[in-house]
Amino acid sequence: MDSLGIARIVGSGDSVANKIRALAAGEVPRAEIARLLGKRYQHVRNVLEGDRQSAPSQGVSEAEVPPFRHQATHEPEVRGGGVSRMELSDDGWLKLPPDLIAAWNLKAGSVLMGRLEGETFELITGATSMRRVKALVRQFLPEGGPSLADELIADRRREVERESRDD
Repeated sequence: MDSLGIARIVGSGDSVANKIRALAAGEVPRAEIARLLGKRYQHVRNVLEGDRQSAPSQGVSEAEVPPFRHQATHEPEVRGGGVSRMELSDDGWLKLPPDLIAAWNLKAGSVLMGRLEGETFELITGATSMRRVKALVRQFLPEGGPSLADELIADRRREVERESRDD
């Protein structure tokens, strides 16, 4: 694999595991992959060995596993009203539209959460998911009541005090 191909893969928005797979498919040595991605050799090995071990369990030989493709073949088409048309690639990946990536300030490794409900799939940021969880929990807490953290700390202190008297 030439240096331009390596640079494209390393600079892509793919996950680290996908970059490892793509570089390995280009016959880049594991130690070099680790150096290029700033990861430990063991991380690179775990990804590649995990893939190799999972392929036979699915009834597929190593030789039959298709080569990794690190880029979707179709760019998403952005439409008006915040609606985007995305096409599923042959390997099952969806590429997010640049407008969405910019709006959500996503970077490589950003966490998104998805929920399937009937025929609708909702995609939200990790921060939005956390806000929803906090709002859900908040409705079960007494309003203006004592801090649960303070109560927990007080309980732990009482436990320590009890244990020290028992000794």
